Amino acid sequence: MAGMPPAVGAAALVGITLIWGTTFVVIKQALHTIPVPLLLAVRFTMAGLLLSWARFDRRAVRPALVLGVLAFAGFATQTLGLSLTTASKAAFITGLSVILTPLVAAVWMGRRVTGRAYLAALVALVGLALMTLRDGVSQINGGDLWVLGTALAYALFIVYLGEVAGRASATSLAALQHVPMAVLAWLWALPQVGALRHVPLTTFLAIFYLAAVATALVAVVQTYAQRVVPAHVAALIFVLEPVIASIFAFFLLGERLGMLGWIGGVLVVSAMFLSELRPRRRPQPAGHPMASARNASPSGGEADDRAARGSRRADP
Repeated sequence: MAGMPPAVGAAALVGITLIWGTTFVVIKQALHTIPVPLLLAVRFTMAGLLLSWARFDRRAVRPALVLGVLAFAGFATQTLGLSLTTASKAAFITGLSVILTPLVAAVWMGRRVTGRAYLAALVALVGLALMTLRDGVSQINGGDLWVLGTALAYALFIVYLGEVAGRASATSLAALQHVPMAVLAWLWALPQVGALRHVPLTTFLAIFYLAAVATALVAVVQTYAQRVVPAHVAALIFVLEPVIASIFAFFLLGERLGMLGWIGGVLVVSAMFLSELRPRRRPQPAGHPMASARNASPSGGEADDRAARGSRRADP
């Protein structure tokens, strides 16, 4: 995979987005037979074991602890939300992390926020209101609020990852963050551990899919793909995730957003596109330092770090 062409890399990212789109439906169905804490504990443990081949980097330990706590918060709120709301709404609301990221960066890191980011946030807010308030304020689902917390946790994760990705190996960061994730999940799941005896094999297979395919495999493929695909192009591909998730939810779960819900979903996706679009840069002279930097061939470690910064997901 080391020398994949950019077109193959883009196709791989589309495949990753398809896999991510399925996870909302898989989790929603699995929650019928396993409690939220146990699902997370088993998933994170499996994923951590499957990523244990990654080279240990001592510099990754501290940032991995922070990333693991933020990722756990994101997955815990999302899974709780999915137990209460629809997979379609959860997917679109999770996508708000793209819009929240520059706002979180402004508050947390003091970065400048562009007018486009504020416009994207406003459009997304209108879309979210159409999706959640179409039957009146009294019909706001508690699951929607939990998943809104997911979007915030993912935004915090992305901003912090952007700060620490260059300080350690990306694969080591990805593997080590599963340690606090699994520990926190098992502490939460302790009172319900006995329920594992009654979990059917099909549910364990579903969790294995989440851990092996949607986490471990995706982590490796995404790292190689984003070596040849620019981060902003990858982010635009990932914007398709809630649409794909809603399509799977429609065919597999029979979920329907309704007219206002779909209009709201279109507005949310439009806001995500608006947030991720990059202005066209004027070409630099051949001797310009920026031109030489863009044309430089990065080493494997640098490519891994750039891939980590381009990743929108905490734990694919």
